[in-house]
Amino acid sequence: MAISFNRVHFFIALLCIASILTPGGAIDSASPWIYCIGKGPCPNKDQDCANYCAKSKFPKGGKCIASYCCCNG
Repeated sequence: MAISFNRVHFFIALLCIASILTPGGAIDSASPWIYCIGKGPCPNKDQDCANYCAKSKFPKGGKCIASYCCCNG
């Protein structure tokens, strides 16, 4: 018995191809990024770095990593 390739099979095939080609997974928020600068209030305190970042238009603050002040974007 021959199996006919009808519209339902075509639609299922399109769904399978689309599910393979599109990136999946739930994304809660935008990917975080950091911007580290060599100058700044490090290695004094993380709070000084966070205040520096907030004043430099990085509202999420920042922290000291080694001798760099890294602002969260």
